[in-house]
Amino acid sequence: MSNEYKTRSSRHERRSSRWAKKDFDVVEAAADQATEHLEVTPLTETRQRAARSSFSRHEAVSAPLWLYGLLTGLSVLLGLTFYAFPLWQHVATPLQSQNLYSGLAMHQGLVPYNDFYGSGGSLFYLINWLGNIGGSTWLLWLFELVALLISGILSYRLVFQQTRNQMAATIVSAFTLVTITGLARGGDTPTLFALPFALWAAGFIFRYFQEGTTDKGFIRFGMAGAFTFVIAPIMTLFFVLSGVALLIYNLLHRRVGRGFYQLLASILGILLVGYSVAYYALEEQTLYTSIEQSVLIPFSNFGLPDDLLLTLAKALVLVLVFGIVTGFAQGILQLKKAGRANIWYVLLLLGIVVVTLIVIFNKSFDSSNLLAVLPYIAVFAGLGVKDSDQILLKYLQNRLFAPILAVLFIIFTPLTYHFLNHKTFSEENAVVHYLNQHAKTSDRVYAVTAGKDINLKSKRVSTIDTVPSNYPVKFTQSYDLKVEKMSDQYVVLQAGQTVPKSLEKALASHYKVANYSGEYFRIYQKK
Repeated sequence: MSNEYKTRSSRHERRSSRWAKKDFDVVEAAADQATEHLEVTPLTETRQRAARSSFSRHEAVSAPLWLYGLLTGLSVLLGLTFYAFPLWQHVATPLQSQNLYSGLAMHQGLVPYNDFYGSGGSLFYLINWLGNIGGSTWLLWLFELVALLISGILSYRLVFQQTRNQMAATIVSAFTLVTITGLARGGDTPTLFALPFALWAAGFIFRYFQEGTTDKGFIRFGMAGAFTFVIAPIMTLFFVLSGVALLIYNLLHRRVGRGFYQLLASILGILLVGYSVAYYALEEQTLYTSIEQSVLIPFSNFGLPDDLLLTLAKALVLVLVFGIVTGFAQGILQLKKAGRANIWYVLLLLGIVVVTLIVIFNKSFDSSNLLAVLPYIAVFAGLGVKDSDQILLKYLQNRLFAPILAVLFIIFTPLTYHFLNHKTFSEENAVVHYLNQHAKTSDRVYAVTAGKDINLKSKRVSTIDTVPSNYPVKFTQSYDLKVEKMSDQYVVLQAGQTVPKSLEKALASHYKVANYSGEYFRIYQKK
């Protein structure tokens, strides 16, 4: 029994040893595979992400030279409708004349927000000051062309990233230039100069959701948002909604660390720009007044305008002709294919509605602010023609052939405006001729008119500015105090304009009617 027991025990030990060895081999092989996976996977993913990023960047800058020539030529042609072009400056619309006046006024020592009112950011008026160097607006017109051209190029790159189709990107970017020109309504608007930053941000966020970019670019994202804020605050909402989309996306995918880094990088970018502009504003003593007039008043002054039906009619024409409605519809259709960008797309659609309502129901309706909607609809522009063989026809169908109407709008709107107001423009020239004959070069002229055309044409500024109707009462009270001490040698009144009672009193006490007879204007000269 003892020998048999020993033999069986020996066999059992050998069998257990073989099983243990096999189990060890299996565990060791599994451990090796797990270790290999842990070591290789991050490197592989990093390389793949870097490859996609490199591929995306290469395609983004691979536009042919003829395309740059095409977009440049089209930008110059469309830019001829801008009122900063010296030949058309004398027929500028009231809002355009006020913006153009800002550069002239700053060169003669006046300060924006303090000496004259403004709704643009601090950097917008600095651009106008630079654009008026030399006494003409040629440089300002060049700035507008550059902003228009860069916007067209960025639109091309965004659409090309979406479609990988050069023809689609060219067609969409060309019509985007038309849309920008039409909504800019004369060129010298804050939204035009801020648009390149917003379009760059649109392309950046799109690439991020396609895993074609890294977190390092968020410093530039923050800088772009800051530049947008100090030029056209209304366009900053695009950055806010994009930031919210990134926050939700990172939380849902448990990327808290990446999200925190993105936040810090964006804040750093904001501070780099913000501190520089804040220093300039402190030097000019406009830090609070600039925020009040460009942010607080526009974003808190909502209601039904006096000419509600006319405002609604204008807004309806613009949102239909320039593709805001159809762009919103295209965005809804693209939600099913959004993938990682689903949250961002939803917030962009919300932004289209919010910005449009903000512009329309602001008591001081400025149609050029509708240009702030363009970055939202630009994201969806290329997606609608991605899988089409007849790209041009598909694009026009998606827009209900509105781009053709947009081209006609750009051509005929300035001509119609000039035709309807040619008598007023003619008499403005007569008023300017009288002032040039009788006033000194240093004399100040206060024009209570729809715009600032008389000041622009005569190259004379005013020490006082008419308070916009949507401003709080405290501005009117300050205006009344300034009128009592007004030192302007001449005051020009336009028929149909409301004359404040304090000004009527000052005219009766300190001014006399000048020897000028006209149908639309009356000139007063200081006694």
